[in-house]
Amino acid sequence: MTVERTIKWLGLVCILAGIARMGMTPAGLIFGSDSKQELAFALTASILMGLSSINLFLAQAKKAGFFGFLATLFLSVGNIILAGGFYGFFAFGKLPKPGTFVNITESLAYPGLLLGTLLLMIVTYRANLFPRWYIGIFALMLLSLGIPFLGDYFAFFWGLTYVAMGYTIFTEKYVSASEKMNRKKSNAALKL
Repeated sequence: MTVERTIKWLGLVCILAGIARMGMTPAGLIFGSDSKQELAFALTASILMGLSSINLFLAQAKKAGFFGFLATLFLSVGNIILAGGFYGFFAFGKLPKPGTFVNITESLAYPGLLLGTLLLMIVTYRANLFPRWYIGIFALMLLSLGIPFLGDYFAFFWGLTYVAMGYTIFTEKYVSASEKMNRKKSNAALKL
C-alpha cells in the first residue's frame, strides 16, 4: 500500500473520530455531563483522534513542516492521555480523583491539545490545501471553550473539524489535479 492510499484511508478514521467526538454533545445534553454514554463517545473519540491526528499532518506534510509535526504530536499525545482518563472511568467506575498524578497529566494534556489545535489551524491556513472555511470551524471550536452558552457544543465543533478534514482527505479534494495525475503515473509505474 502506498503512502497516498494510507493517507486516504486514514482520512476515513478521521471521519469516524469526528463522528464519535460529535456524539458527545447530544449524549451530554440528553444523559448529563460525564454520563456513561457521553464518556463512551469520549473514549472512542480520544482513541481514534490519537491515531488519526497524524493524518492531518501527513495530508499536508510538504507544506506544514516542523510546526505541523509538532501540532500532530501535541494532538496525538493529548488525546491518548484523555483516553487513559476515560478508560479509568470504565475500568474503575469513576473518573480519576484529583491528585498529583491526575493534575500533572491534565496540565500536560489540555494545554497540549490547545496548542496543537492552534498550531494545526495556523499550518493548515498557511498550507492552503484545505478550504479556508475550515479555519472558521477551528475558531468556532476554540471560541466555544470560553463562551458559556456554547460550552456544551465544544465537542460537536471539535468533531466537525475532524469530519470535514477527514472527508476532504478521503475524497482527495485537497490534492490538485496535477498532483493526482503524477500519483496515477507513479502508481502505474509501480505496477509495471
